[in-house]
Amino acid sequence: MTDRAESPLHRLKPLAGRALEQALNRLVALDPDTAQALSRLDGRRIGLALEAPPVALDITVGGGRLQVGPPAEEPDLGIRATIAGALSQLPFLRSSGAAPVGKLRINGDAELARTVQQLAQRFDPDWDQPFADLLGPIIGPQVA
Repeated sequence: MTDRAESPLHRLKPLAGRALEQALNRLVALDPDTAQALSRLDGRRIGLALEAPPVALDITVGGGRLQVGPPAEEPDLGIRATIAGALSQLPFLRSSGAAPVGKLRINGDAELARTVQQLAQRFDPDWDQPFADLLGPIIGPQVA
C-alpha cells in the first residue's frame, strides 16, 4: 500500500498552497484600501476548512501580505464551510440583494470575524488595472 506522504496528491498540496497565496495577494493588491487594512491584522491567523472536497489551511497575515499554510494550532478565527458557503460571502461574486447560500460555521474571535466581514464587504478591486498593465492605459480598460 502506498504511504500517504508519497502520494501524488500529497506532494501537490504545498504547490497548490503557494499558488493560492499568490492569487490571494494579487487579488488584494487590486484594492489598495484592503491592502492597507490588512496591516492592522498582522499576526492574526484564520483557519479555513472546506467540507467538500475536504481541504484545511491557515491564512496568516504577515507584513501586509496573506500567507497560506497547513493548519496548525487553534487559529484566531476558524471557518468551516462548503465551497458555496465560502464564496457566497464575497459580495462581488453574489447577485445584488441575493442571500448567501451553502453552509458556514464560524468560531473564535468575534471582533476579528467582524473585521474580516467588513473587509470582504468593502473589497472593491480595480479589475481594469491588470489589463491596463498588460495592454496599456488605452486598450487595457476597453478590453476589461
